Amino acid sequence: MSRLALLAILLLMPLACEAQEEANERPEPRHAVIEIGIHRVDADVADTPTRRQRGLSGRPSLTAGRGMLFPYDPPGRPVFWMPDMHFDIDIVWIRAGRILGVTANIPHQVSPPLPRYSPPGPIDLVLEVPAGSAERNGWRVGDAVRVDPTPRYRPGATD
Repeated sequence: MSRLALLAILLLMPLACEAQEEANERPEPRHAVIEIGIHRVDADVADTPTRRQRGLSGRPSLTAGRGMLFPYDPPGRPVFWMPDMHFDIDIVWIRAGRILGVTANIPHQVSPPLPRYSPPGPIDLVLEVPAGSAERNGWRVGDAVRVDPTPRYRPGATD
């Protein structure tokens, strides 16, 4: 290897490391495609403690066909609230590939104390979508839900 090539590598290494550090600080959310009947939702997956805590907070909006998916293993009865939300949502509670319940049209403009929302029973997935999605798409308790790829919660992962 020539000295010029070695010098170029040495000069560019800090830039590459800096870009990697920046990418590590802001990882891209993982995605999953959820199918309920003929409808598809492209969802970010809240698969780490930080992503779960942040959820959809701070986002200006969520377009139709988009959502956020929260995996739970083992199944549980998590409690959700809406801090720093800028839009209304529906929460779809899912267990074993079926809709267990829907909490529809949850308002984002609430003053403390923040209301809390829980599933009607233990769930293994929670899907948040724009308000009105469940009704508009005709989603009902018992409907089959397919998720690809199957998300897993990574409790020890850092964002």
